[in-house]
Amino acid sequence: MKLLRYFCIILILLSFILLITGCTENRTTPKEDDLKIEGYILEVDEGKILVAEGITSEQYETIIDKTLQELDKERISLFYLSYEDTSSLRKGYKVDVWIDGGINESNPAQAGAKKIEVIE
Repeated sequence: MKLLRYFCIILILLSFILLITGCTENRTTPKEDDLKIEGYILEVDEGKILVAEGITSEQYETIIDKTLQELDKERISLFYLSYEDTSSLRKGYKVDVWIDGGINESNPAQAGAKKIEVIE
């Protein structure tokens, strides 16, 4: 009889532990440190660049000479990114950009770049 009692207690405890661990929230949210965008450089100035995100090389060729207002009408996602060393970056480069901190919700959006890697 005691063996059955211990078995029931252990079974209840294990069930309770499984219930508690199964009901906890285990959400993984991306860190701001992990924000990355990919796009084409439209402008290069000292200390900042303008990047069009999520476009193809064909789309880049069609928007290369358009104004910010025209790009806005076409719903092109633009980012002004501040970056210390823009000397090695050129208009037309396809880049991966790791964002440093958050993104300011302006038009175009603004952010700091922690790292810029030229893809093409």
